[in-house]
Amino acid sequence: MLAVFLIYVFKGPAEPLIACGIFVSFLACLAPALLLLKPFEPPEELRRRREEARREREERRRPSDESHRGSGS
Repeated sequence: MLAVFLIYVFKGPAEPLIACGIFVSFLACLAPALLLLKPFEPPEELRRRREEARREREERRRPSDESHRGSGS
């Protein structure tokens, strides 16, 4: 939409109302895109969830490591 706006304005005599409408539609597309770039959760919450997932992976690995050690003896 920004490209359409720039082409419309630089191509020649532009109607201000139409140019304004094109620019407002560009802003209407830009606002949700910028909101989606922001994380949904605070950084502390993301860090906590990553730590929990790491602990769970380690706990799942431990029993499989112990069973390999016990069968080799």
